[in-house]
Amino acid sequence: MHSYIIFFLACYSAVYGGPVNLFMNVTINDRPDLVIVEGDIAFDAGSTAPQLIPLKNAYIVSSKWTGGVLPYLIEQSQFTAAQITTITNAMRKIEQQTNNCIRFVARTTQPTWVRIYAGTGCWSYMGRTKTSGAQDLSLQKSGCVTQNIVIHELLHAVGFAHEQTRPDRDQHVTVNYNNIEAGKESNFQRYLTSEVNTFSKAYDIASIMHYKWNAFSKNGLATITPKGNVSQSVMGSSVQMTNLDIEKVKAYYGCT
Repeated sequence: MHSYIIFFLACYSAVYGGPVNLFMNVTINDRPDLVIVEGDIAFDAGSTAPQLIPLKNAYIVSSKWTGGVLPYLIEQSQFTAAQITTITNAMRKIEQQTNNCIRFVARTTQPTWVRIYAGTGCWSYMGRTKTSGAQDLSLQKSGCVTQNIVIHELLHAVGFAHEQTRPDRDQHVTVNYNNIEAGKESNFQRYLTSEVNTFSKAYDIASIMHYKWNAFSKNGLATITPKGNVSQSVMGSSVQMTNLDIEKVKAYYGCT
């Protein structure tokens, strides 16, 4: 049995602090082998992982990529040349911002790698989930191949989940449950201090891993409202990692 520790960044979702089913999500029609949780985190449908691993802003000790190196394979025939450039530029941006604490290398003979393909929706597994073979990362051609979304999904693959699931979330934002789509409340789960490691870093409302202010809204109104003198438009608007995102990635992977 693996031991799991949760760590935090930010993303496009929020959390509910009560006893709800965290895994109230549906399978993708063209991928019945998967369950997508919290909007964009993948698990194998037959896996026990969803019962073992709390999601969002979570990092699993066993999920680190050795040396912070993520081998990847892009299904180039499925993307345009411009989209491939967007994907690789997002990788270079993460490398540059983390001072190469995280590196993406084209797969040659590595036993595990991230396969980037034009699937349905934008989603990724969280961290390294296999001991051999490919784990998929989906970037739907329409709507998913933008710098901010690619970085967001790549950071899931690095091992990070969503910021607004931190234990101290309610000190910084208010979740407006009356505005959330029915059945999507579980996307706003908040975790306990015993379940997470925040690296003693501040809550980052601007994190590239944070939900937008209207995530899963049923009526166009805000599902997440920031506390204090902060504009709600800040949430989910970052196009690159914030300074706190960078600090957390470096802390998780032991970089200086």
